[in-house]
Amino acid sequence: MKSFSLFLFSLVRVLMLVILSGYFLQMVEAGGDLRTIYIIFAIPVFIVSHFIQMSNVRTIVRVVCSFVDFIMISGFGFLFHESGYLYLIFFGVLSTTVFLLYENKKLLGLFSGLFFAVWVMISLQIYAQTSVFSLSSNIVNGMFVFYGAFVGSLIRNFRNAKETISVQYGQLNESHEALQAAHKQLREYAEQVEQLTVIRERNEIAREIHDTVGHKMTALVVQLQVAHEMAERDAGKAKEVIAVCEQLTRDSLHELRVSVRTLKEDGRGISFHEVLQELLDEFSAMTQMETRLTLNSDSSAIPSPLQPTIKRIVQEGLTNAKKHGNAGVCLVDIHLEDSEIRLTIKDDGIGQKNIVPNFGLINMKERVVEHGGSFAIRSEEGEGFRIYITFPIEREEVGVSV
Repeated sequence: MKSFSLFLFSLVRVLMLVILSGYFLQMVEAGGDLRTIYIIFAIPVFIVSHFIQMSNVRTIVRVVCSFVDFIMISGFGFLFHESGYLYLIFFGVLSTTVFLLYENKKLLGLFSGLFFAVWVMISLQIYAQTSVFSLSSNIVNGMFVFYGAFVGSLIRNFRNAKETISVQYGQLNESHEALQAAHKQLREYAEQVEQLTVIRERNEIAREIHDTVGHKMTALVVQLQVAHEMAERDAGKAKEVIAVCEQLTRDSLHELRVSVRTLKEDGRGISFHEVLQELLDEFSAMTQMETRLTLNSDSSAIPSPLQPTIKRIVQEGLTNAKKHGNAGVCLVDIHLEDSEIRLTIKDDGIGQKNIVPNFGLINMKERVVEHGGSFAIRSEEGEGFRIYITFPIEREEVGVSV
């Protein structure tokens, strides 16, 4: 057996079987008889059967060895009636072994039934030969058999519990290792998502620079070529073209500053509301156009992927209000609901009846469509310009399974 306690039990068991057999041998008178031969034969049988039962063999082999022990012990009871109920000590050792090795209830019931049958027959034989029946001796010696069965069951249950704990501990270690591996994999996924987010944001900024600064720089080159051709023919016209070039240069510089500031804002730890307010304040300081921002909820509720888009749209809306509408006041309103975000930009500029979307409005609409939103503009002469944008908010539904 693997544990030291079971090894010790095995050692005590075989010693008890040999010692008890030797004690019965002392009862035989000198000169010997069949009972002496029986004891001499029983001792090696007990030893061989013991080591077979205590080794790693098939259950059927163990059962056969246990029945051999049962038969040999029964023989001691029938042959040595003068010893009284001493043979029950043998059965006590056997009951401990049987209830330790086997869990099958039918098999345990069979051994128990056979024991009671042999116990009754031997008791009747003793009474027939001695005319004495001691109920107290039967009960006291019989209790040793029951005690052996109880101890065997306890040892078996303890061994099974120990094996179960060992298996569960192994499973717990495996689960812990799997959890660590999953945590490591999740951390790697998080790092990949972070890297992809950074790449996406930088690509977005690169696209903005290309769409805005690149567009203005292309127009600047064209205007410079026109100014070069007009310098000799019409100096006044050339000055007007150069003024346009100066404005294009300023606009391009402003776009570059905005993009660089966006790159730096990642590590500043400020809220999106503060970012928008700073944008409006800077634009108002540069253009002397009054700007106002209203937000009905915490800006942290705005999904991170939408924040750069909303900021860029607000910037483009401010530029459109001042450049094309010559507005004195521009209002930016962001309204958050459970399923959508509504963004409204309106000014008090000159407005126009027939709206021809410029490059800025087209670029703005494309950004909105990319996020599955809706885009609409309204304007009338003398009533300013309005931009209405809606972004859907996708929320994960958490289900509870019963």
